[in-house]
Amino acid sequence: MTQLSPTQVIGATGSQPGQFQAPRGLKVAPDGSLYVADSRNHRVQHIAADGSVIKSWGSFGDATSGNAPGGTFNEPWDVAVGKDGSVYVSDTWNHRVQKFTAEGEFVKMWGYFGQGEAPDAFWGPRGVAVDQDGRLCVMDTGNKRVVIFDPDGNFIAQFGSPGIDPGQFDEPVGIALDAQGNVYITDTWNQRVQVMAPDSSGTVYTPLNAWEVSAWTGQSLDNKPFIAVSPVNGHVFITDPEKPRVLEFDAQGAFLAGWGDYSTGPDGFGLASGVAVTQDGEVWVSDGANNLLLKFTDPVK
Repeated sequence: MTQLSPTQVIGATGSQPGQFQAPRGLKVAPDGSLYVADSRNHRVQHIAADGSVIKSWGSFGDATSGNAPGGTFNEPWDVAVGKDGSVYVSDTWNHRVQKFTAEGEFVKMWGYFGQGEAPDAFWGPRGVAVDQDGRLCVMDTGNKRVVIFDPDGNFIAQFGSPGIDPGQFDEPVGIALDAQGNVYITDTWNQRVQVMAPDSSGTVYTPLNAWEVSAWTGQSLDNKPFIAVSPVNGHVFITDPEKPRVLEFDAQGAFLAGWGDYSTGPDGFGLASGVAVTQDGEVWVSDGANNLLLKFTDPVK
């Protein structure tokens, strides 16, 4: 394992702007700023590239009690950013997806708790990602499927089922896309990354590739890996939360590098959670235990 020092560190433990409680998924906006799912503060934070806070929004709301209007969350796990700047949030334990403007103004939401009987019948959705056409891919973790919607929340396609065969999943969490629209998934309890390819219609997805990962051995609530694909070279980055470390592969799944060790400070990770890659190939990682965001230079860039 390579030992890397971060080139930038953002955050602290707390509930003030710029502080975090269990940050998880994060994405890089076109302007280089970050959107972060600040899970246990039940909010989203928008952080400028220099680390200053642009805006934070959200508060706790429990949809199971019937009192959770738009802009309230129950442990949001991930965020996604569209080309138009729209921000999508997986409101995990409210079992729904919310859409906002780039400035954090609520637009709409869809979803409810269910077992996949309808496209928006979610069970703890985790990862979210937007493809080149602006379509939203939602990792419906509990229902072991991916559901794809247009920007207005209209259903387009879905794939996945429980199991160990290609195209089946067991506790899928992280989701990312490459420039060709292929979908990369951390198939956690099957201990593998799966890659699914769309057909020409973009509505049928079939297995393209998969590789085993020597990671994710525990089944705790926090041992949920995220994934990112570099826009520079197609390299695939995954987190191994409780190890804690980051692993890097080429686009075909060959291992390239890894870094990280346990630490209560920025010289390692307490819990390597979310991961995102900038347009110039820098790698951001959220530390869900030390409540930090850390930026690294790709060791094999």
